[in-house]
Amino acid sequence: MDEIKTTDLNEYDDQGKAKLPTGLNVLTILTFVGCAFWGLVTIFAPMLYKFALTKIEEAKNSGKEFSSKELESMAKSKEAMESAVQNMVPMMVIGIVGIVLCLIGAIWMRKFKKDGYWMYVAGELAPIVAGIFIIGTSQYNAISSILLGIGIPVLFVILYTLQRKYLTK
Repeated sequence: MDEIKTTDLNEYDDQGKAKLPTGLNVLTILTFVGCAFWGLVTIFAPMLYKFALTKIEEAKNSGKEFSSKELESMAKSKEAMESAVQNMVPMMVIGIVGIVLCLIGAIWMRKFKKDGYWMYVAGELAPIVAGIFIIGTSQYNAISSILLGIGIPVLFVILYTLQRKYLTK
């Protein structure tokens, strides 16, 4: 039987230590920044939702006339936020678990570990899937929430997939 051989694409320094490829380095640094940002958003989510709900109510009570499309959009946003508030604890736990998985995955990928990729993917996809099961798709009623909630995680998974060739351990 033929043995499958993997080609080591990594570059090495003078001491024989593998250099971290630029693409993988940039992605992991962006992941660390993203984990910090989303960690803060997750911790302050109750206050952010309360603030947003207050602003929706203020807008409705301001006396300004809104189009039916604007009123429908505000109603959908309010419904999604109220659902998120009702399920705040499980969503925060899932969010924190996802952040930790992404962080560990990025650290492992910096050490060229293949399992770091799968850990990262699980950390990115678990909050999306759990959010759809717990809250539903109402949380994705605006293009900005689709881009932030689904687009960026999918983009990063694709970019990390392109860097998998450097993961050798």
